[in-house]
Amino acid sequence: MLGGVVRAHLAEIFPDPALSRSWVPLFCGLHDIGKYAPDFQALVYELAVKLFGELAIEDLDMVRKPAGMGRRVDAPHGILTALHVRDMLESWGAAKGTALRVSEALGGHHGHFPAGEAIRQARSERNAHGGERWAAWRTALVLDVARLRGVPEPDLVEWRDLRLSLPAAIGLAALTTVSDWVASDTSNFRALEPGVDLDAYAKSCDAKADEAVVRLGMSPWSPPAQADFETLFRRAPRPVQKVVELATSDLAEPVLLVIEAPTGEGKSKAALQAATSMVRQLGVSGFYVAMPTQATSNQMRLEIQSMLHELGDETPVNLVHAGAKPTDVGRDEGDDDVAAQSWFTRKRSMLAPLGCGTIDQALKGAIRSGHVFVRLAALSNKVVVFDEVHAYDVYMSTLLERLLMWLGALGTPVILLSATLPAGRRHALIAAWQAGRRGCPPQQIPAVPSPVSYPRVTVATATCATEHPAEVSDLNKDRRIHLSHIGDEEIVDWLLEQASQDRCVAVIHNLVRRAIKTHDALAARISELPEAERPLLIAINGTLPAGQRRKEEQRLRNCFGDDGVRPRRAIVVGTQVLEQSLDLDFDIMLTDLAPIDALIQRAGRIQRHRRDQSRGRLRLVITGVTDMPEGPRFPPYLRNVYAPILLMRTWALLRDRPHIDSPSEVSHLVDQVYGGEIECPQGWADAWRKEEEYLRALRSRDNAAARTLYLPMPHKVEDLAELTERPKSTKQTRKQSGKRR
Repeated sequence: MLGGVVRAHLAEIFPDPALSRSWVPLFCGLHDIGKYAPDFQALVYELAVKLFGELAIEDLDMVRKPAGMGRRVDAPHGILTALHVRDMLESWGAAKGTALRVSEALGGHHGHFPAGEAIRQARSERNAHGGERWAAWRTALVLDVARLRGVPEPDLVEWRDLRLSLPAAIGLAALTTVSDWVASDTSNFRALEPGVDLDAYAKSCDAKADEAVVRLGMSPWSPPAQADFETLFRRAPRPVQKVVELATSDLAEPVLLVIEAPTGEGKSKAALQAATSMVRQLGVSGFYVAMPTQATSNQMRLEIQSMLHELGDETPVNLVHAGAKPTDVGRDEGDDDVAAQSWFTRKRSMLAPLGCGTIDQALKGAIRSGHVFVRLAALSNKVVVFDEVHAYDVYMSTLLERLLMWLGALGTPVILLSATLPAGRRHALIAAWQAGRRGCPPQQIPAVPSPVSYPRVTVATATCATEHPAEVSDLNKDRRIHLSHIGDEEIVDWLLEQASQDRCVAVIHNLVRRAIKTHDALAARISELPEAERPLLIAINGTLPAGQRRKEEQRLRNCFGDDGVRPRRAIVVGTQVLEQSLDLDFDIMLTDLAPIDALIQRAGRIQRHRRDQSRGRLRLVITGVTDMPEGPRFPPYLRNVYAPILLMRTWALLRDRPHIDSPSEVSHLVDQVYGGEIECPQGWADAWRKEEEYLRALRSRDNAAARTLYLPMPHKVEDLAELTERPKSTKQTRKQSGKRR
């Protein structure tokens, strides 16, 4: 469950790797040594007296819980574990700092690393831990376990050589916690009866552990020996896919891969091929694909399953998002294994070798929270793919950059996908990962102007970033998107007119209320048409119940997917879910004005799979904006979704522009809106200045909000408790207000 870099650090805790391999499992097994104390034993007083006899009665009486007291008042055994392990290692000769870090890693197995103050407090509570006598008994137990496991005796170990780096500490803490979960499951290890032959039992444990790992679906994925694109997908790669395949064919170390290409060029399949290749080359256990929404997660899971099916591979793909159910684990494979379902929890779901879900599940690894180290360790052993990285606001982007730092520090290979990534964002994302690898702040990573035009593929190592130019497929060459503008009052008539010409039209509104209004108005008008002339009307937005939404997503794929059976005429009214990653193809599109990158992304759904004269010109019709002398007017509440200045800058570029040429103009337009100089149109100056100030304040607030809950920079961590102290809710991966999808 640990990535190669983390495993390497654990193997080096002693100069002799064999010694490390012996002591790391033993350390994990000591996580409950704190239960060997009066405070815990007295919870079942009569049994404790029977087992310990006269020697312990006085100590047990001191901490015995009064009759009738319902709640537990014993000291947390994780803290007592930390206290004993720290003292024991120091007595054996380990350095104080190392002994502290090992003790924190073991004592944090219930999710939160014990802080120094808590350990000091526990030391003063002699009645709880039992003093020197109980400490001696605990150490004797450790020695007995070491003998049973064939671990070298502590007297023969040079403990001053023991070192525990931060990656090693994360790995040790995660291994300890997961070992606890596995061993505590009585279906894996039954409780021992008194008088059992411990020598015989110890010899049987390895086989039981192996069986448990297999049963729980934690075994590493075995990718095919040939991981080239044609083997995986039974088709020739497109130009971008070929560049990705070549750029990642001979890797000796973890990398961050950035794929920038227009919608429809197959970035998702390129990422799956690169991830599969990296799994084989770098020895990680599998991959996790992080998508912007539940809908796109569901679709990506189907795409991964299709790839595996072509390979004859029955490895289940874990679906990880808030709307997923336990039965989604292996659901399509007919696997009703109760043990597998029991592992589908928020904290354990990332342990499966192959996973797909929302980006939120990965971003939780950047938040100070219980068991965050398990999430990080699980991600360290995967290739982590982030789709649509241009689509996240400042708040989520701040969390993403901090997560990338940690993934870099843990040696996790990462793949970033985007159709429209501003130059500044590209550098920030690469710099965050590289800073983690180098052990420095991102500000120390210099920005280098891109020598390669869009589309491009960037491969970043710890020390450099190499860009590779890529062509586009014939479908996306010289793609001219014709622009026009209509008012809100024209929307319904325009849509019905387009549908009457036997076209399939997509409508993307920025607000659910607008989508519902348009849908209801269309439904009323369509009901008045003769049945033979009625277009199919479909709604997809964030207010639909989960079950209905899944059905609508499947209907959309059946009608407008690559292999779909298209209706003669149709109108699909939706929100941003139509923009991001659903692989759909429409004849023409009406869209609310959105920032330039979102508009380009939306336009990628126009004639995505096939272009010919019968479908007419590629047309993107913009609505949701009214020109006024003092500046454009937008629908109410839209600033909760997009910053008005981004809409103003986009409209200043596009309002008199007849078309956009893709891909040649894409990168320039995106950089202009997000960082270039745009002339403020006459009369807009006051509103322009006001909204620029609003955006600066908004970004400052969102950045500050994310900083209150994310992890410290890896190279700044001195005490493991910094990762779980003042824990925050992992539900805070998104701003409370924002897009409804």
